[in-house]
Amino acid sequence: MDRQRRLDSESDPLHPVALIEESVLDRPVGGPAVMRRQLEHLTAMSERDNVEIHVLPTSAGWHDGGVGPFTLLDFAQAQSIAYIEIVNGAICVRDRDQVAECTRIVARLREVALSPADTGTAIRDRLTALT
Repeated sequence: MDRQRRLDSESDPLHPVALIEESVLDRPVGGPAVMRRQLEHLTAMSERDNVEIHVLPTSAGWHDGGVGPFTLLDFAQAQSIAYIEIVNGAICVRDRDQVAECTRIVARLREVALSPADTGTAIRDRLTALT
């Protein structure tokens, strides 16, 4: 909940950038009502000034993110880290070279991802199809 409140902070809001596979927009999890709420939430988040969402289109084929999900955390006054969830826990990567490679992966993924505007359209199209 604290992270969600930080999205609304007037003094220091978070600025998350999310890159999500197009296939997750179509994967039925929890039924139509749950999918609708998830797509509505993504739509609302994508309309915020401090949130950037990109869909990685299936048509892009294999890409650098195919090896698995990770979170890249950049800090204004501390070293960036990569956070990788695994089956029984998580790994925090602090090695500068490894974090730099994760940063390069994110940059390459953003190059093949849909723009935020096109992402919003893709999400809204799926939401319309559910109603």
